[in-house]
Amino acid sequence: MIGVMGSVNADLVAFTQRFPRIGETVHGKRFAIYQGGKGANQAVGVSKLGKSVRFLGAVGNDVFGDFLLKNLKEAGVDTSFVKVVESESGIASIWVSENGENSIVLSAGANASVNKGFLKGKGDFFEGLDYLLLQLETPLSGVIKACEMAKARGVKVILDPAPAEKLPTELLEKVDYVTPNEVEISAISKGKKLLERIKNLEKAGPRVVVKAGNRGVYFLEDGTLRNLKAFSVKAVDTTGAGDCFNAAFCVALSDGLNMDKACEFAMAAAAISVEHKGAAPSFPNLGMVEEFLKERKGEVERDEA
Repeated sequence: MIGVMGSVNADLVAFTQRFPRIGETVHGKRFAIYQGGKGANQAVGVSKLGKSVRFLGAVGNDVFGDFLLKNLKEAGVDTSFVKVVESESGIASIWVSENGENSIVLSAGANASVNKGFLKGKGDFFEGLDYLLLQLETPLSGVIKACEMAKARGVKVILDPAPAEKLPTELLEKVDYVTPNEVEISAISKGKKLLERIKNLEKAGPRVVVKAGNRGVYFLEDGTLRNLKAFSVKAVDTTGAGDCFNAAFCVALSDGLNMDKACEFAMAAAAISVEHKGAAPSFPNLGMVEEFLKERKGEVERDEA
């Protein structure tokens, strides 16, 4: 069983040829509302890949809260631990350009309530879990407490440090894997070069996987910086690709794959996701990833960076 604690948002997505400049209005090509939030995205990603998953988080007592709960349940996510609070639901206002890039304004709403106090009496959530996925779109105090509760039960923890903020040692020493992108690792670890940043972060305890978009991923293996090259695909919408990666990475690790193979599996899932619009709706199922890997066998180059 995999657990996910984190944010759940309604993604209000406008597709446009290009982003507007300050003070400018541009025409949108299309508008859509999706279930989003890094936590909920990762939970849906895990479920689509065939693993049982339960989610811990909060939605508001509004129309978006009803929409979000419905979508999570339909995706096969156990929502028994999702609380409806007296607040608006989390909202992400997203622009997606013609080349697939995105720009996001996030309003936390109910997600702001998922703090240390929120976890009081929630011990049952962690029972029977093999892995716990966490992110930073909910208060840090809750993330730290969740790590403590997970580690007390022998649960392995994967942290997606986004949005990036300085991570205390008390958190890092309880985390098994940290998966920043290149911007995020610059914010959370010291060092002039990527190798230094990864080594400094791993001194605190976790293994580090750096997501580098179309350059693939970077990680340390026996002290050597390794780079797995990304699959070549035409990106339509990159929203949620990092969440798709984390979900697939967790699934692969839970199936016993090593770091190299888990990263390859996760890159394949993320590559499929960026070929379609939306975040969680674009995530592939297990059969799609297995077929993709079969068709692209041997494509991933493995280099020392």
